[in-house]
Amino acid sequence: MLPRNALQAWYGSNTVDLEWLDKPSRHQFRWRLPNDRWVTAKRQFSSPQALKKELKRHGPRDVYIGTSAWLTPIDLPKRSDVERPHPVLIDHLVVFDIDYTPFCYRRLEQARRATHQLLLWLDANEALTLRSITYSGGKGFHLVFTDNDRQVFSIPDPQEREEAVRAKRQALLRRVLDQGFPVDTTVTADTRRIIRLPGSLHGTTGWVCTRVSREQLAAPLKTWVDTLARHPDSTAMRYWPYALPDLLNRLNPKRRLQASRLGRTKPTQQADPITVLQCSTQAVGTKGRSAFMAWVPQHWKSGHVDAVAQRIEELRWGPVHQFEHLGQRLLLAPRAIPIEQLAKEVAGMGWQTMSSEMKQFGHAWIDLHPLLEHVENDELLVHTGAWNAAGAGGETTPYSAAHLELLRRLGVKIDVGDCDVAGKNEPALRVATKA
Repeated sequence: MLPRNALQAWYGSNTVDLEWLDKPSRHQFRWRLPNDRWVTAKRQFSSPQALKKELKRHGPRDVYIGTSAWLTPIDLPKRSDVERPHPVLIDHLVVFDIDYTPFCYRRLEQARRATHQLLLWLDANEALTLRSITYSGGKGFHLVFTDNDRQVFSIPDPQEREEAVRAKRQALLRRVLDQGFPVDTTVTADTRRIIRLPGSLHGTTGWVCTRVSREQLAAPLKTWVDTLARHPDSTAMRYWPYALPDLLNRLNPKRRLQASRLGRTKPTQQADPITVLQCSTQAVGTKGRSAFMAWVPQHWKSGHVDAVAQRIEELRWGPVHQFEHLGQRLLLAPRAIPIEQLAKEVAGMGWQTMSSEMKQFGHAWIDLHPLLEHVENDELLVHTGAWNAAGAGGETTPYSAAHLELLRRLGVKIDVGDCDVAGKNEPALRVATKA
């Protein structure tokens, strides 16, 4: 989570988005501070500039807006309050919220597809006018509509009016759920609901809650995810969710994964299996070419590692990117190298088992990460930068499109300039269980 001074600086330089609302001053605004204390605005806001000053002063972690428009949105009494007059509901936006946990590219793409299908169904079956499509800044999307049928808002009694709106929204929600759409059931029918305000920061990820177009929602996420705004210190969007709940009570990955990578484990009947995500070295879509990927054995001396870096620099395979996991180092050079040359060279460097696998199968499978539902920060595959000692490479060996894409999914982007790129941009991945 970003510190308060960073949040204050961001809101001092950025303006939230109120253009999708007819009268922002009719809505309630709430925000959550970095200490988790909630603040309800004690004034109305008709312009983003006025709200900007307030947000800069508070430095909120998350900013929300009410889905209902009220005659007086300040100091709203609760629905159960019988001592004060019932507030007058002027309008209620129809909102659908679709989230796929956890925060990662694959889950967000699932949420995009589901949200797009819901939008198409609502277009064809309900009397609603689309007002906004919003990426939440986290795990999903919001669809916001205006209800074309205004009959319930003509009910004179304020309490009866609100109850009638809630009942109508509940009926709509049931129709949507009956179609199998994975919407949040707590959002649509609640007239007192708040949703994340477009243009605000998502306090957990640091990505900006952003309105997107129909055309963007209909297109694959990969074609526009890079256009989404985020704070410079935001969380990287990982590609994989790393979720296999059935492993939680069976895995102790630190000791077994380190030992398996060094080839020191001996299968026993008592040993629990470990399930890992693996990537092939194959430059998908090429004939007989692979990328250089390898874990550095912990028993190697610094002189051995320096010699490997020197040889890679001579071969001009760079750049080599480094990742760490559980104290070990993974090397990845996204070049499409002829497999015969690669197998020969890695054997000479000390990876004889990997060389044998390449000679036998034409490629090798490399562990990327154990599949866990909950991982601590020090158990993630962390990019630690390019290996400068291995050089920047040359122009004679093309890049592997598949491994450039793999790096992108791991949060690393490479500018290949005028260099050739070979193959298809979908890496070969699999889930494997190892003793």
